Amino acid sequence: MDVLIIVLVVVGVLAILLELLMPGWDSFIGVFVAIAAFVVAAILAVISNPGAGYIIGAVVALFVLGGYGLFMFIRRRQLHGSMILTDVDEAPKEDLSGFMGKEGRAITVLRPSGDADFNGVRREVSSDGPFLEKGTKIRVIETHGNKIVVSAIEGN
Repeated sequence: MDVLIIVLVVVGVLAILLELLMPGWDSFIGVFVAIAAFVVAAILAVISNPGAGYIIGAVVALFVLGGYGLFMFIRRRQLHGSMILTDVDEAPKEDLSGFMGKEGRAITVLRPSGDADFNGVRREVSSDGPFLEKGTKIRVIETHGNKIVVSAIEGN
């Protein structure tokens, strides 16, 4: 019977470690196995030693109170914001309006994005549609955010 208790405790601890290492991976299964292993181990411990119930009850109460205390500590210190992933901010916006109407040359193939040269200034650009070959003369037709959109100049 003591071996069964040890095995169940080890299974419970391993399930908790699995949940910590791989969050979201069948989380209900890991939590269920951990709780079931703890409950069965507690029942078997109480059957073999009736005084163990008080110790197990005290441990459960300490875990519940400790978890609540940790939750409140994190909440009051406003640490929960740093523990939760948020949307990634976009790159800093540049004012690219100065490129509007500029002409340049594609220095890589634009499929539909690539690099272009505007009088010695190299920028990443996107074609407005078709692929453009390297060396194609291009003109900036719009800018928004950090994106420059170009089209081929007729008569290349």
